[in-house]
This record gives sequence, structure tokens and C-alpha cells, in this order.
Amino acid sequence: MTNQDLTWNMDTGASSHLNSHTSNLNNVFNKCLYPSVCVGDGKSIPVTNTGHNILPTLNRPLHLHNVLVTPNIIKNLIYVRQFTRDNNCTVEFDAFGFSIKDFLTRHILFRCDSSEDLYPVTSPSPTPYALLSVSPSTWYQRLENPGEDELRSLKSRQYISYNKEKSSHLCHACQLGKHVRLLFTSLNLIITRSFEIVHSDIWTSPIASSGGFRYYVLFLDHYSQYLWIYPLRTKSEVFQKFLHFRLYVNNQFKCDIAAFQCGHGGEFDNTNLLNLFAQNGIQVRFSCLKTSQQNRKSE
Repeated sequence: MTNQDLTWNMDTGASSHLNSHTSNLNNVFNKCLYPSVCVGDGKSIPVTNTGHNILPTLNRPLHLHNVLVTPNIIKNLIYVRQFTRDNNCTVEFDAFGFSIKDFLTRHILFRCDSSEDLYPVTSPSPTPYALLSVSPSTWYQRLENPGEDELRSLKSRQYISYNKEKSSHLCHACQLGKHVRLLFTSLNLIITRSFEIVHSDIWTSPIASSGGFRYYVLFLDHYSQYLWIYPLRTKSEVFQKFLHFRLYVNNQFKCDIAAFQCGHGGEFDNTNLLNLFAQNGIQVRFSCLKTSQQNRKSE
């Protein structure tokens, strides 16, 4: 029998590219690398010519070197091992066809679908509509909220494509997923007078002042939002500065501090201050560890 079909078929068992007719080749040479080849039933069939062919793709041409022309072959065969070696690619077979990928980048160079028993090299499968260029936010929703790095990786490997327009999509689910705790709600405190609550915190300057001050203690009145700042050379001076501030409040405003809101640092959580608060009926309100939001007024 002679083969009138010009279709190529991928074959992992072949040891050479085999073709039945010279019209299926780009270059033909009147020489034979081998006088004959052995086929599946054990018989030998003659080789008349040798040639080269090119499979065009949208990415780069794929070469078929040293194709043996054997008029009696029934199917045109591509020797997979030689094909992958000559084109620096891989061939991946699946139940629906096969994909030719660049060995280094893993980009898909060629995809052929088939429902038959063999793996014929057909026209490239059309790109599904779902894979056409869309906005990044569309892919973000289709792929169930991947990160930007994952999207860039998929695009660089030509698994997806999208336009360069920057996505304005703001994913509420991702925002919640990245939270390590629930949102802090505002407390509707009813403050009726000054110094009912005083907020305090320490600020550290990256550069010491000309007077040697590197720290500053802040006292903020919740009612008036008025702020007092005292410079410190060391954090241990907080106790003395609080005594000065409390005396100032007593003399100038004829009242005392009712509650003191601060962080849980050692400059506030110490014996001197705690005894002072206890002896004068000042309620101390420490924020929880690693929860600066509870002291956000002074923060």
C-alpha cells in the first residue's frame, strides 16, 4: 500500500522521521542515509530519498531533520526523541491531544487536539475565547484571587494573556483574608469634662536633639484634644514628667486626672506609676500587647 495522506503523526516508537512522498518536504536530497527501514510486521521497506521539513507555528518554526522518504509507509511518522532534541522542546501527550512546549520557558509552541487513536499533527487548536486578552481583574476573579506574582508568572508562560491596563479591582475577600484580627470598632465614649481620660505614649526620635533629648512623652486630653509634649533623655524620666503634668493640671484647671490610657511598655507599667495611680484613685487603662490600636489617640 502507498500513503496518500500527508498528515504527520507523533510516534514515540519510531527511530527516524518517515514520510511517504517528497511533496511533504521542503528540501529533498537524492541520497539515502539507510537503504531500508524495518516496519512493525518485521518486513523492510526501501528508502528512496532524504529531506528536511519545517512545521510552522506562531512562535517559532519546528524542524524535521533527515526525514527518510519511504513510499511504502502507511503513516507519516515523527520520531519524537529526535524531534525534541533538534527543537529543544518537550512533547506532552494527554487524552485530548498533545502539546509541544519550549524546554526552557515551558511556553506552549504548538497544540493539536485529536479524538482518534493516533496523535496527528493537525492545524493548531484555536485559542478558546476564555483565554483571549482580558483585564487582570477578570483573571483575578476566574482564578479565585491569585496574587499579582502568580498572574505575571502565568502570563510570562503564555498560559493566559491580559491587557496592560492596571486593574482597579479591589477584592473584599482578599482584604479580609489578610487581616490577622477583626476590625477595631470605635467606642462611643461620652466624655463630659477635660482630663476625664488622658492618653499617653512615648515617641522616639531617630536623631538626638542638640540638648541630648531622644524621647518625648505625649499627654493628650480626650475631651479637648489638647496635647502636651515633654522631652526626655531616657524613658525612665516618664514618672517625673507625669508628676509635673499632674501638678500642672491640678493648679491650672482645678481638677485631677480620672483615667490614664497608655501602652504596656515598662515606662508606664512600673511600680512607681502603679502605686501613684492606686493611691490617688486614677484608673489606669493599658492597651493589650501588640494592639496599639487601643491606644490610637496618642499613637
